Amino acid sequence: MIMRPASPEEGPAVAAVRVASWRCAYRDIVPGSFLESMSSNEAHWCRVASGGAPGTQLLVCEIDGRIVGFACYGAARPPNFEFSGELYATYFLPEMIGRGYGAVTMLEAMGGLRSLGHRDMMLWVIENNARARRFYESFGGIEIADSRRSFEIDGTTIWEVAYGFRPLPVSAAKR
Repeated sequence: MIMRPASPEEGPAVAAVRVASWRCAYRDIVPGSFLESMSSNEAHWCRVASGGAPGTQLLVCEIDGRIVGFACYGAARPPNFEFSGELYATYFLPEMIGRGYGAVTMLEAMGGLRSLGHRDMMLWVIENNARARRFYESFGGIEIADSRRSFEIDGTTIWEVAYGFRPLPVSAAKR
């Protein structure tokens, strides 16, 4: 497994990982009609991989020359609940889940946020995604009080909550 910054030409591979991950992880949470017609948004991920926004990083997880996962992070966006860093997204191909790659990626993202000068981080997770919530809690994430918010997908209300990590762990040994 290799963790490294994404290159601009890898935007389509990152986009494909995101779509495959959503279709698996959110199958019973998000309307199937949305998941089946979901856009890969390749242009967006190419921009992010090109250093789209200053202070934003996109790391890819590569195995045998194939991108199987990624993490994107940077400065916390409003509402930031007084956290300085944010994990914007982390996704893996469904067949890679449960193999420990997510844990390595999480630690790399936390280290990347520290190197950008962030002392803590937050993230948003779909409230009904119990597996992801347990994963973030295993790293010391705590649900931020009064952070619940919603958005609509194909007429269905999806709720999400924010998790905070303060301070960021210094190493895997802290986990």
